[in-house]
Amino acid sequence: MSRSVAERGVFRALSIALLAAVALGVGALRSASAATRSSGFELGDPISRTLHQVQDQAVQWLVQADPERSGERVTDLLETVRQLGFSRLPDLSRGALLRAVERAGRGDFDLAHQALEAAERFDPGRPENSFAAATVARLEGRYAIALGRMVAGVWRSLGWPFERRLLLDGALTWILWLLLTTAGLFLAIQMVAKGGALLSDTGRIFSDRSSWFALPFAVAVLIWPLVLPSGLIWLLLWWSVLFWGYASSSERTVLVGAWLLLAVAPVLLAEQRQRMAVALSSPSLALDSLERRELSGDLFNDLGTLTTLLPESLAVRQLVADVHRHLGQWERAREMYQDVIQKDPTNSAALVDVGAYYLVRLEYTQAIEQFKRASDVDPTSAAAQYNLSQAYRGSYRFDEAERADAQARSRDRALVERWVQRSERVVPVDGGWKRIPEIRRQLEMRIAGPRSSGRADLARRYGAAGLSVGLLLAALLLDVLRRRRSGYSEAPLDLKLGSRPWQRGLRVLLPGLPSAEIGDGFRGFGALLIVLALASIPFLPALGFRLPSGFGPGQAVAWSVALVGLAVYFLVRYRFDLANEV
Repeated sequence: MSRSVAERGVFRALSIALLAAVALGVGALRSASAATRSSGFELGDPISRTLHQVQDQAVQWLVQADPERSGERVTDLLETVRQLGFSRLPDLSRGALLRAVERAGRGDFDLAHQALEAAERFDPGRPENSFAAATVARLEGRYAIALGRMVAGVWRSLGWPFERRLLLDGALTWILWLLLTTAGLFLAIQMVAKGGALLSDTGRIFSDRSSWFALPFAVAVLIWPLVLPSGLIWLLLWWSVLFWGYASSSERTVLVGAWLLLAVAPVLLAEQRQRMAVALSSPSLALDSLERRELSGDLFNDLGTLTTLLPESLAVRQLVADVHRHLGQWERAREMYQDVIQKDPTNSAALVDVGAYYLVRLEYTQAIEQFKRASDVDPTSAAAQYNLSQAYRGSYRFDEAERADAQARSRDRALVERWVQRSERVVPVDGGWKRIPEIRRQLEMRIAGPRSSGRADLARRYGAAGLSVGLLLAALLLDVLRRRRSGYSEAPLDLKLGSRPWQRGLRVLLPGLPSAEIGDGFRGFGALLIVLALASIPFLPALGFRLPSGFGPGQAVAWSVALVGLAVYFLVRYRFDLANEV
């Protein structure tokens, strides 16, 4: 009974989340006109009425349970959005995914699959669609299909710019953490295997004068960095210097690699933070939406923020003009295009789009003038000549129209044939859309700001590199001094365990130690790396590496992968060691 009550509570929460997601999405669209006046992007009354129509159709789809009618509602929604120059509704897609999971949780899998289909139509190819489909399949008990959908979601994430950035940046954070932590464990294993020799050699400095002081002095030399802030890190760095003389060539290579990693890690993380600050900013998200033709609830507000951040950017002004034109706000678009042309008279795309404005208004003389200017600026523009032919036809100058059409075909026949087949009377260029990479660079410079050349900034950027070089020099100098004076003792091998099965099993459970005893640095580091990588899988979200979706595999799957992976690894390791011991 208690389980039933709990399940009802979960389903109720999912239902509320679904309604909230859809309400937020269409509500944001509904209030866009009023909200964007203060942020620099105004929507006229016709566009506001269209957004209200989208809202009404979204609500009708939400309450529609009949599969056939639901499909019709989705078609109507997408057709309305296409009138605004967009093709995707990501907010409604997320709402549909929540609906699918909520219905699947209730056991209504027909409606769940209907919602999944709607989500894919609202926003085709989005990774979240595959992740949600995996969740529904898991609730159905179809675990193989769930795994396939999960893999498809990861694959889709690699093809979407924003999700790919999240995955790669998360992977970078995890890999750096994994390598640095493995290096720390490697040094700890070195202390277990060779600490006796190091302690003995350090104590010998006082063996002739005051032997009672030798052991306390040696211990103090080994652990003194613990009194410093972040003492454990400084302790491991100090040990890396001390163990240099006891290390084999492979172990020294690992130490050098760890110092190099220490040098580059702060720089890589600083660059990553800067990239993510730009990628997660609202103007950057707006650029992502425009590239994918997504009509999201925050799009117009975010575009207003973009114009505020980059008020002098001609690329931004041309892009916003393109958006106004797609929304049917031709007069506002023309004003902005002409501002761009005034400051950049060689902007062929803006000239074509101003000509398109006059052609739509049947003002053929002005249109012909603009298209001629565009063709003079860019003789390779097929759009300028094609539009010019249309303007000539509108003014009954058919011979000139034929010549302009021939010029357009000579520049790009396939493209012109496509325009003719679609009966395109006016062909804008979308020059602002093509400048989105340029806008991203400007946005990065604006958000990151100019790089400081002060001492504090130089210390942050190159302090770790200087420390790494200092550690190497200190290790080499100490090694020379030790060899000239007392030399090195052999590391004791009494840590090797016996040959009984339980003893060999215990040895297998201590990865890195057998390799440290024989000086195999590569194998020891690799053993620690594998174990740590598998053990960290359940903690990946805390380490900054997560799937860019609210629909993940869950902790149960993560723990299962980690435990099974560790069991297989130690079993293979045990059998390998047995084969070598016999």
